Amino acid sequence: MTPIQSPRLKYFIQCDEVRHDGGKFSAIGIFDTIFAFVFPAVHRRFFLLLGFHGPAGQYDVELEFTDPTGRVAAKVSGQLGIPADGQTSNVVFNLEHFPLPCEGVYKITVFLDGDFLAEQEFRVQPPVPPRERTPEEIAILLTQPDIVKSANADVRCDRCQAVYRFQHLLDPNARPEAGFLPLPPGDIFKCAVCGRSLNLSQVRQSLSNIVGIPRQWLESREPETDHGGGSPPPA
Repeated sequence: MTPIQSPRLKYFIQCDEVRHDGGKFSAIGIFDTIFAFVFPAVHRRFFLLLGFHGPAGQYDVELEFTDPTGRVAAKVSGQLGIPADGQTSNVVFNLEHFPLPCEGVYKITVFLDGDFLAEQEFRVQPPVPPRERTPEEIAILLTQPDIVKSANADVRCDRCQAVYRFQHLLDPNARPEAGFLPLPPGDIFKCAVCGRSLNLSQVRQSLSNIVGIPRQWLESREPETDHGGGSPPPA
């Protein structure tokens, strides 16, 4: 029999909570998707349960999280101890206030003693897939009192610190409230003070995720994000 040269990743579980009782680990609320209406977002808390199988020893475990743009969003590290050859040991990570700058696929790279071991991923997306509404659909939604009909966002220029208050409306013929600018067409907005180009693509997407949905969908979810492996609210 060929000896095992180094530990291998036997399982990788993303969940709401990990409990350790009577020598056994339990993963509660397993999921692979995080739902958020507005980006950037912060996910309050989730756990990762990793099981390693291999030769006895002490090992350093590091996880590197990469966001959909390719930037490193976070790094965490821990210790793995396998008491005897051929046994399986667990490492638990508790992640709090995890940054979610945008929707898309987030990758988790697992390193063992500094060497690449495996790669996992999870998806972040709005609960309802974005789509264009017909004029008839908009007319019906405008008559319903529980529908979100406007959403606001403040955008700050990172060069001169000028602040612009935009409002996105369900009714394309309506005018913004006093103190707000209409969300301009296109993704680029030039600062009127310093001329810097501001990218509004994520702002536009976030406001579009909110306008036209029932208010209870927002009120029933956690302040930062919601998650799950099941079905989001119906479109």
